[in-house]
Amino acid sequence: MMLNGVDLRARQSLAEQIGEDSWEAQLSVGVTARPVAAGHCRVHTEPMRLGSTRVARAFGIDQRCGSGTGDHLDPVGSLLVALGASVADSVVTELSGAGCGPELLEVLPCAEFAADGSVRLSYGIRLDGGICAGQARRAVAAARARDSAHRTLEEPGDIKAVVQTAQDVHLLSRPGPAGAEEFTAVRRRTAQVRWEVGTHVIAEADGVHAESDQPKQLFGADLAPSAQEYVLAALAAEALGFADPRAAAPGEASASVHASGRIDLRGPYSSSPDAPAGLRNVLVQLLPADPTEAGDTAAGAIRRWLDEGDALRLVRDAHPIEVRLVLDGTPVPVPHTENDRMNDTKEHHRAS
Repeated sequence: MMLNGVDLRARQSLAEQIGEDSWEAQLSVGVTARPVAAGHCRVHTEPMRLGSTRVARAFGIDQRCGSGTGDHLDPVGSLLVALGASVADSVVTELSGAGCGPELLEVLPCAEFAADGSVRLSYGIRLDGGICAGQARRAVAAARARDSAHRTLEEPGDIKAVVQTAQDVHLLSRPGPAGAEEFTAVRRRTAQVRWEVGTHVIAEADGVHAESDQPKQLFGADLAPSAQEYVLAALAAEALGFADPRAAAPGEASASVHASGRIDLRGPYSSSPDAPAGLRNVLVQLLPADPTEAGDTAAGAIRRWLDEGDALRLVRDAHPIEVRLVLDGTPVPVPHTENDRMNDTKEHHRAS
């Protein structure tokens, strides 16, 4: 059955397959960032591995190495695009399973930064097209519970880093505590992500346009980088910005950063209660232009990134995410607590 470009039968088949074989549920993703100009880099996606299958991904993401607006996405902008794209996929899949066809689906992610470095995340969902409030609320609840990018940014997770020098330096950054003071935003970043069909979305962040899609093995059309690749691109570009964002002269070596992670698809695809839905085993590797001489300088740069990086904190630390729903122009309350979500799930079962 195909609705909204979503192949429900294929998704169910994958859920059954990975539920029986945990190895086939493991999705490994990687990207590599290299400088191309002052403060800019190009992030190349690498082949995904889905269980025993190798999935080619030959996309490039032009990225700013540091925070701020410009002609390319910066790391925070890439994370907002990833969040919107992933949530849109989760919402439209849930609606398709209920037989609903939205005329409009937009996700509007927002990140607010306080002076102490703490971050508050939220996103709004706009739905038009005669969808009833109960169906819309259940779609939002499904995204909150099992969406990959939502869980990646909401839950804490360790970030591992390796500086590849004459003697490799291994670093580990654990989630930091929540800000103790009352939250007062001093910076605010937003994006607009509009669903097109299937897993394909068109996004805009700070005037920069971007696209996201999933590979065919995950029911996309393979038109653009995936949400997970945007998350890793943000980390790779930001780490490169702290380490060595200079473009090399012709014939000279330049620094590069490789970022990788893994998702257990039993979380977002088969609703296994024991499987995490977010990106895990995140590893960021810096290869300096001259590994034999970089030594403490390169390691010090990555330590600063682990302490100060905005994108790094967004992925590493816990951030309860506020979600808003507007249905045909009217705000609709959505579940926010675990009890609310459980009650909404019971309502879903009764309706079914």
